[in-house]
Amino acid sequence: MESKDLKDAFYRYLRYFLAKDDTSATSYDKYMALAYAVRSELVDSWIKTTNNYREQNVKRVYYLSMEYVFGKNLRHNMVNLGIESPFTTAVRSLGYSIEELYAQEDDFELGYAGKGRLAVCSLESLATLGLPAMAYGLRYDYAQFQQDIKNGIQVERPYDWLHRGHPWEIVRPEYSCSVGFAGECYPKDPLCSLGPYEWKASEQVHAIPYDVPIPGYRNNIVNTLRLWSARASEEFLPDYANHGDYVRACEEKSQLGRITKVLFPEEDIRRVTELRMKQQFFFVSAALQDIIRRYKISNKDITELDKKVVIQLNGSRCALAIPELMRILIDKENLSWDQAWKITKNVFAYTSTAVHKENLEAWPVYKVAQILPRHMQILFDINQIHLEDIRQNYSGDADVIRDLSLIEEGEVKRIRLANLAVMGSFSVNGVSREQSEILKRRLFPAYFTHFPEKFCNKTAGITHRRWLMCANPRLSELICSAIGQRWITEPLALAELEKFADDSQYQLSLQKIKFQAKEHLASCLNEASLANVDDCSVMFDIHSGKIHPYKRQVLHVLYILHRYLQIKSGVTLKCRRLHVFAGKASPSDFLAKQVIHLINVTKNLVNNDPEASKQMQIVFIPNFGMSWAEKILPSADLSEQIATASFEAGGTFNMKFAFNGTYTIASRCGSNLELAEKVGSDNISLFGKSSEELDNIDDYRPQEYLQSDSRLTSIFSLLESLLPSLSDGSTIYPLISSLRDNDRYFVLIDFDDYVKKQESIDQLFADKQMWSKACLLNIARSGYFSSDRATLEYAREIWKVI
Repeated sequence: MESKDLKDAFYRYLRYFLAKDDTSATSYDKYMALAYAVRSELVDSWIKTTNNYREQNVKRVYYLSMEYVFGKNLRHNMVNLGIESPFTTAVRSLGYSIEELYAQEDDFELGYAGKGRLAVCSLESLATLGLPAMAYGLRYDYAQFQQDIKNGIQVERPYDWLHRGHPWEIVRPEYSCSVGFAGECYPKDPLCSLGPYEWKASEQVHAIPYDVPIPGYRNNIVNTLRLWSARASEEFLPDYANHGDYVRACEEKSQLGRITKVLFPEEDIRRVTELRMKQQFFFVSAALQDIIRRYKISNKDITELDKKVVIQLNGSRCALAIPELMRILIDKENLSWDQAWKITKNVFAYTSTAVHKENLEAWPVYKVAQILPRHMQILFDINQIHLEDIRQNYSGDADVIRDLSLIEEGEVKRIRLANLAVMGSFSVNGVSREQSEILKRRLFPAYFTHFPEKFCNKTAGITHRRWLMCANPRLSELICSAIGQRWITEPLALAELEKFADDSQYQLSLQKIKFQAKEHLASCLNEASLANVDDCSVMFDIHSGKIHPYKRQVLHVLYILHRYLQIKSGVTLKCRRLHVFAGKASPSDFLAKQVIHLINVTKNLVNNDPEASKQMQIVFIPNFGMSWAEKILPSADLSEQIATASFEAGGTFNMKFAFNGTYTIASRCGSNLELAEKVGSDNISLFGKSSEELDNIDDYRPQEYLQSDSRLTSIFSLLESLLPSLSDGSTIYPLISSLRDNDRYFVLIDFDDYVKKQESIDQLFADKQMWSKACLLNIARSGYFSSDRATLEYAREIWKVI
């Protein structure tokens, strides 16, 4: 596309879409005009892709996830379309800064944690690999909350991500559908207890679809993410005839439109509110109605649905899709129970990121019966038939029956959504080798015993095009200068970099790029008044991601306090460090919030000490999101991946850092174990006990560990003297007590080995040649962790679409 055409497109959208000219346009207006111009470049491929899938009537993958975490899309879309260079030239010729326009884009984050990031990586790889796929999610009015730090404490603010407009979405009102709740059910034939039934829902909510394009990398493939927004229907609730109050009726009706108002944090598993339940069902019902509608465009026989459709459930929060598909097939399509159940089990595949039973979502039976009466009938029938089959063909043991049941017995009976997802799917996978074993051994042992063929592992990956090419363009150019561009679409080709591992000139180039990235991050931190970094030769020690006790930011803090006490005793540290913490705690997780408070208390202690601050400095980045991640990843010298063994499902930040040439200190959990295997034990520091070793500890007494280690004793004594002197220091006491009393996440057990490995890392960092070699080998051996590899495994082994 010629530069003149690009300029014309930019001005056309600025004037005719936004009604602005150069004199009145804000920087955000200019970003919006550029985004619309970029979107127009992918529309033809988007339409063509959709038409090709329909005309070829291919088997399609439908990806269901409650969360999607993108970050910024403008640059990534330009890179994938192959138009970044001409657009950048055109924008600069207009007198604008392309970097300033990039900065104007708000983070597109409809999620809280790794599950949403994993989903986005999968979508990009699906498009790049040219696989026929479509994804579904919810268009929350308020996405991930904004985080402020006041007096060291996290304070949440709502994030209205739509208030300035979203240029990447297109509303599709013609494909709206209705979702029902509550009401009554009647059998169409009293002699047929399994259906079909007539469900007369007393509440109706409209689902309005908004489509977001997902372009593949320079292949003219553009897949679709469809996000559903809830709107109240136009009919009043049934009680309007009784009270006749128009204003009250409008207010009551508007409450139904709140279903997609806010995303509930996944950690709040026992906070089973009516709104949360409605939200999850609204999502799967709208998605399934759309999937069936699409299927019927080119297919007449509904009994062949499983030959053309496979639905991937990203987490058990999508499990209600199983009884909803049963309802559609039985009540709407008039299939028998056996036909419907056979199709359903052949359609769904389930990805679980769970690691502990207490974190599995379970809903009270009475609430489900109130909100989804027909689905409660179906769930009871599924469970009864399933358990009868177990008794007849497998085992009549009461414990086995209890474990395999959908119903959790107790004072309040509950529906186990994870059990439902396992029972109704033909494939169940984890996202790391260790976590997949946890699914078999701890979470669903009875299911694995009786249905072992369902279970498999699909180690997660990340899209290196977003997290290396876009986030670190200088490093990408250096890689291309050495081995060409094949690695962009064939990430295993990064292995060709190994021949440069001992090349001193290439190492110097790598060091220079890392230093420039560190200078950029330091500049951003200084401009945001988060730090005063004036020396970028120090080690940038990064601990980013979700704040939670199992992530063990506390272990990192204890190490910092150990180093602080060393300095105060007259020791000169071998390696000066900038410790960077970044992440959010779930609003309802009070211990995690205390972790943030402790980090900030430690930050003030160290940074305000003239002696200590010369050798180390601490930064906490508030409101961490993907925009900050793009600045942090290229600049990190050391990545802290230190979650407790068996408490981390997979983890993908370790992969992002490895692709960017960062050395990692890692606990023996999740995908850390596989990362260590791939990059080599000399190029990563593993520490601490394994999950098997922790499982074999019978009588753990944290107090004894604390008393036997003089370093820990000194650290806790320091905290005991420091916290009472702070106005709100007492709020951290529960966190400190949890370490002393039970130490559920084995912080004290792993402290000694963690400190030893950190000392070894200091020595390695001092040897620039060996450090650079280790970082380069991390890049060269990280290709396995591309989401392209993971997606191909799903496509070949689970979905069977190639």
